[in-house]
Amino acid sequence: MPRVSARLATGKDRPESLASLFGAIPDRGVFVWVVVFSVVINTLLLILPLFAILVFDRVLTSGSIETLLALTALAFGALGFGAAFDVLRDRLLGRLAVRFEQNLAPLVLKAAITDPARRSEGGTHDIVRLRELRTLLSSNTIPMLIDAPFLPGFIVVLYLIHPYYGHIALAGAAVIAVLALVSQRIARAERDNAKAAAGLAQTTLDSIIRHANLIRVMGWRTGAVREFLRLNNEALAPVVRASERVATVASIARMIRLALQVAAIAVGAWLVLENEVLPGSMIASSIIISRTLAPMEHLVAAWRPLMSARDAWTRVRAAVASVFAEPRRTLQPPPSGAVGVQGLVFRTGEVRRPILAGVTFSCPPASVVVIIGPTGAGKSTLLRMIAGLARPTTGIIRLDGASLDQWDPDQLGSYVGYLPQEAELMGGTVAEAIAGFDETATDADVVRAALLANAHDMILSLPRGYQTEIGRDGSKLSGGQRQRIGLARAFFGERRLILLDEPNANLDHEGEEALCHAIREAKARGATVLVASHRPRLLTVADFILFLRDGTQVAFGVPGEVMPQSMSRSATVRSMKPAQSGAGS
Repeated sequence: MPRVSARLATGKDRPESLASLFGAIPDRGVFVWVVVFSVVINTLLLILPLFAILVFDRVLTSGSIETLLALTALAFGALGFGAAFDVLRDRLLGRLAVRFEQNLAPLVLKAAITDPARRSEGGTHDIVRLRELRTLLSSNTIPMLIDAPFLPGFIVVLYLIHPYYGHIALAGAAVIAVLALVSQRIARAERDNAKAAAGLAQTTLDSIIRHANLIRVMGWRTGAVREFLRLNNEALAPVVRASERVATVASIARMIRLALQVAAIAVGAWLVLENEVLPGSMIASSIIISRTLAPMEHLVAAWRPLMSARDAWTRVRAAVASVFAEPRRTLQPPPSGAVGVQGLVFRTGEVRRPILAGVTFSCPPASVVVIIGPTGAGKSTLLRMIAGLARPTTGIIRLDGASLDQWDPDQLGSYVGYLPQEAELMGGTVAEAIAGFDETATDADVVRAALLANAHDMILSLPRGYQTEIGRDGSKLSGGQRQRIGLARAFFGERRLILLDEPNANLDHEGEEALCHAIREAKARGATVLVASHRPRLLTVADFILFLRDGTQVAFGVPGEVMPQSMSRSATVRSMKPAQSGAGS
């Protein structure tokens, strides 16, 4: 997608309107050819009724075999051309559908990565909705919709043959249009009923799969299956009812179309007996009526996929619009690692007390800041915000003097190494888990990061070393092994800011010593390291200590200044607890 990629890369011409989405669709001129082919196809279809009229009214009366052969050859030729144009139209739509997904999928995925909350719990991913649109584009529903506008033209032809034929077609079109509206209302009502139930069933399924080990250990497997089947049945019931009712309406529409063809022949026979039309008009009118009402009959049964595609289009349009709306950011020079936090406040709508309140500190490049405090102090939230994963309610975070929102996200990410409490490893091999999606990574880079994290020997002890498959989310590794590999990933590349959240949670004494060595090595390479920890061992590598309690900053400074304050406050709290308990009793 050269054009779209260039626009996203340069940040120029980023429209936010619906036209921007159409601008991202490739080969839009194909639609013009699809319409042209549709005109040709529908025009050539008139050859059949014309052939019937000429055979009945000219050949049978003249007895000319030569005329019959000529008309037959002409009809076969027209049908052959119509089939060829039909194949071309289907191929164009099929290839357009593939290109449509290929060009919009990167934009939709980028929106999902930028804002994971776009997919609500139990909801359908926008990529799946994009595939729904691709499936619709390549189905026979689109040609039927394109053929529908030719309906008035066919009705005019019927009126030209005889007004009665036109009346029959017009009445049939009106009845089938009413049936289409009924089908649409049925599909919409049942879809709304099934939507909530389907979401709940999907949420339950996600939870069961995510906690499969716990369910198996606790003996809940039968109960979990039964609960999912109950919810799934509640979601399927409206779908089954809708399918049955829509199928009934579609059968009625088909019956009406066939009945109108019979009526056209009967009326034609009567008109022939009255000497108002020629015999060939009977067959011709039946053929034209069938062709006229076929797209509308198809529409009766196609409402459900069309409504689903409309919802998918709305979601995809919103996702792509969010990508186009991203402001362009000037690329900054490589950072030295100086971090500044000023007046940081973070709160969510669910809690009154802010999670962080008034946090302010700064540290120079190539320094180590250890963040300490009791559980719930806000340490993890602070690291997430410095990593750019959450936006502060108020306050500002700066890296080398530039606020985080001034950095291009991809550029900033290339300089930040982040290890959350739970080492989030993607599937694949150990080497792939360390390098991630860095397309320039080499084996030497991977090994260097593993050596820095003191994970090299541990990795070599695995069955296939760096090529060992770790399973989904690192399920084949122990907690300590995942922690070591996650640490190597945080050190991978030219990181200038490394954020470690409880990196020693699953490490023994030897592992902690290795971690301290890794932090010193990262500092020696010029990286600034911020570490959140409950354990005192990491305090030995700290240049600065940030002490948080209940989301507020108690102290910040060198260890010699902060440690006496933190110990005195902890002792005061411990001495107050028995007194408060006694007063309460």
